[in-house]
Amino acid sequence: MAIVAIAVGVFVFLLTGAMTSELTHDTGAGIVPGIILGIMAAVPLFKLAAQERSNFLHPAPREYNLPAKIAFAKIRDILAETTYNYGDKWHVVTADTQSGRITAHLRFTDEFNRIEGDARGNIRTHKERLQRLLALDIQIRATDRGGTVVQLDFSPTVEGVNYAACDSIVSAFSRSVDQSLGNSAVNSSRTP
Repeated sequence: MAIVAIAVGVFVFLLTGAMTSELTHDTGAGIVPGIILGIMAAVPLFKLAAQERSNFLHPAPREYNLPAKIAFAKIRDILAETTYNYGDKWHVVTADTQSGRITAHLRFTDEFNRIEGDARGNIRTHKERLQRLLALDIQIRATDRGGTVVQLDFSPTVEGVNYAACDSIVSAFSRSVDQSLGNSAVNSSRTP
């Protein structure tokens, strides 16, 4: 969505610049109005992208039709059994059954080949390793109807410019919790 915002801002800038220079017969007259209108067109789309990102990392609480203790145990099993990359696992920091809170961290390294040219014009590749940290806070609360409300909150920290490096892990973990706990309905309250 951020790419769409940038594209719309650039399009509005170019269109405004072209129209202004056509009307005034001055090629530089459309730069400032183009910048202002381009920013005004892109800002709402950037806000929408930020809201989508927040909803992805902090999804709405889900209600499941099973007791809270069983849901707590199943989520702990998912955290214990799930591995990524070359054996990277979740490290459970807190698992308090009284408050229904689980805090876990996943630290891993992404490795990829970077292509670059040298001074002679030759192309060469080298491996680059970047650290990733994904913090997870889970709140589990029993409902009056005998069900359970589960709230997942993810906090990624990444090296480099790929802010979406942990997105596949976030979506896979959310899917596995949903499959393990059964059918769910989105709860209307944001706090469990």
